[in-house]
Amino acid sequence: MPENDPDKYVDEAEKEKRAGEKKWPATVLLAAPFFFILLPMWKASRERVNWKAAAAMIFTFELLMLLAEYFSVSRGHWVWNPNRTLGPTVFGIPIEEPLLYYWFPPLFMVVLLHTLQKYVFERGKGR
Repeated sequence: MPENDPDKYVDEAEKEKRAGEKKWPATVLLAAPFFFILLPMWKASRERVNWKAAAAMIFTFELLMLLAEYFSVSRGHWVWNPNRTLGPTVFGIPIEEPLLYYWFPPLFMVVLLHTLQKYVFERGKGR
């Protein structure tokens, strides 16, 4: 299991800079606008999406990304600023990664493409 110390790979000057920073969970706050964009698209495409296939895709993506990120964190390839995350970790990975960033991008793309198909591609065929 990786150590839960992202500062292990950071020099002393950076550690001092981070110590003076205010805690601000930017990773979650910067993703919030995408939820507001997703809502109208979800309403437009919810009948078109095969939700079992979408769930299988998201589960597969989540599992593979969790393994890849676990490997990256344990080897020191992936570090983060603890002042920019929520705090809790899963296997040394910030909690927002598996709960937000692994499932949301694939779901967003599926819903976006179904919305585009409904409003852009199929409208063009009727002309």
